[in-house]
Amino acid sequence: MKIKTDWNLSPIFSGLDDPRLAEAEKRAITEVELFERHWRDRDDWLKNPVILKEALDHFTRLSEQFGCDTSRNYFFWLQSELDQNNPVIKVKLAKTQDQVQNLVNKLQFFPLRLGGVDANKQREFLTAPDLAIYRHWLEQLFAEHKYSLSEAEEKIVTLHSGPAFNNWIRLTENSLAKEERSVGGEAKSVAEIISLMNHPGKKLRDEAATVFNQILSDKLELAEAELNSILEYKKNQDQLRKVGRPDELRLSGDDIEPAIVDAMLKSVEDAYSIAHEYYALKAKLLGVKKLAYHERNLSVGETEKTYDFDQACQLTDKVFRNLDSEFASIFEGFLQNGQIDAFPKKGKGSGAFCAHELKILPTYILLNHTNQLRDVLTLAHEVGHGINNELMRKNCHALDFGSPTSTAEVASTLMEDFVLEELRQNASSAEQLNLLMAKLNDDVSSIFRQVAAYRFEQKLHQEFRQAGFLPAPRIGELFRAEMAAYLGDSIELSPGMENWWVYWSHFRRFFYVYSYASGLLISKNLQRKIRADKKFIGPVKTFLAAGSSASPKQLFLNLGLDISHPEFWTEALAQVRADLDLAKDLAAKL
Repeated sequence: MKIKTDWNLSPIFSGLDDPRLAEAEKRAITEVELFERHWRDRDDWLKNPVILKEALDHFTRLSEQFGCDTSRNYFFWLQSELDQNNPVIKVKLAKTQDQVQNLVNKLQFFPLRLGGVDANKQREFLTAPDLAIYRHWLEQLFAEHKYSLSEAEEKIVTLHSGPAFNNWIRLTENSLAKEERSVGGEAKSVAEIISLMNHPGKKLRDEAATVFNQILSDKLELAEAELNSILEYKKNQDQLRKVGRPDELRLSGDDIEPAIVDAMLKSVEDAYSIAHEYYALKAKLLGVKKLAYHERNLSVGETEKTYDFDQACQLTDKVFRNLDSEFASIFEGFLQNGQIDAFPKKGKGSGAFCAHELKILPTYILLNHTNQLRDVLTLAHEVGHGINNELMRKNCHALDFGSPTSTAEVASTLMEDFVLEELRQNASSAEQLNLLMAKLNDDVSSIFRQVAAYRFEQKLHQEFRQAGFLPAPRIGELFRAEMAAYLGDSIELSPGMENWWVYWSHFRRFFYVYSYASGLLISKNLQRKIRADKKFIGPVKTFLAAGSSASPKQLFLNLGLDISHPEFWTEALAQVRADLDLAKDLAAKL
């Protein structure tokens, strides 16, 4: 199999000067205006289920072809992730996003008027056989309407979101992407510097940490202004929409009850001792009393086995094939079609993600592969998202295409854990321990660190609403306190770590991070059921293909799992505890 390691974006557009870009812009405007002309001045679709079905079918076709994010917006955004400092791309992306906002505004009337029908009409629509395929979408629309403003107000908010929110986020992200500093005598990007903080050699990783902390310090004033600006933006939004708690809109949009998330958060906080014991064990195995904050992700063992990208792909493909042949075929398609951009490059976005927008457009995965074990797991994680996308693409209409945040990390963490399990097969006791510690490292980061991050985010918003502008040192204090709570006494909160919020982009997108914990804990229980009965992969595929066609609670009830019970979360955490106990036993025998 021939592997392509650079994105091939030509299925969208051939390049920045593709004449189809102008054609796509014209077509999107035409189709949106056609929809608006056809439905705005009528009200029969608000009274008759049969006519509403016609309107929703039209809206679905529009969403499939253009949606809120046009093909041009998707293309320029992907291009910007490859070359974050390119001024031409920046201009094109900004212009396109402005145009998208205008299109969104033209369509605002439809969900606003439909969401505002009276309770009797809501019940009629929700029970109408003709509308069965849209039932849950309608349920969500009706539930969220209480947060809606007037159409004129919604238009103002949409137009304001660019300068008040998106532009601020891009400012910090782009500024970090420009950085290139010397570490070990060589110029390194931010992504490469972060990778070097896990280097086996202490001198090099300490140098990398010093350089990274200096970068964050240099960006502190910028990040302070940015974060306070978007905190103000969020506060004003919540006041306008009469929202109670700062995370209410996120959880409502994610179709998950706050009580479920609160139960998960408390269960994890009550189990912080797992993280404390893990880091104590790691410090002991590495022969130190304490690890510096930047060393918390160090691998156990004198050296870490490396995996070039071909090796990582072969291993991942094998695991996917053993689970389900369709998983492997989707992955192989990504590799052959240039849907994975694998390696770090100057100007390229750091980290990793899986992108999908319109149902008709390809999935793209961004990696920064540096041959480390965690890069293999990142590959499995992001491809897990991609498999989830492709299954939804085959089975969902456009309005149900996409997973709510609360379940978005289930597929990714499921695949990641099965890949790590494969790595543990036929390994020596020492290698078993090293891999188990790596697995626990990811679990602790995804569960305990992300819950601590969520608590930081909650307190950030709460304090801003009470005190107003938050100076960078105060933001750092809040960040440091929440990190300390989950890390325990075996991690030294070394100078500079209080500024790591500068780099952590999730905080800018409001209350997203809980999903890493909820997704992984849900996946732990799914893994348990798959190991007990391999045929359970069938119901899991059904869940992955379901998109947003039902609430997360209902989707998991269909699998025999009740996420509303605290016991669900404690059972998943018990599996993490069992892995920690096994690691302790292995360590005692070596």
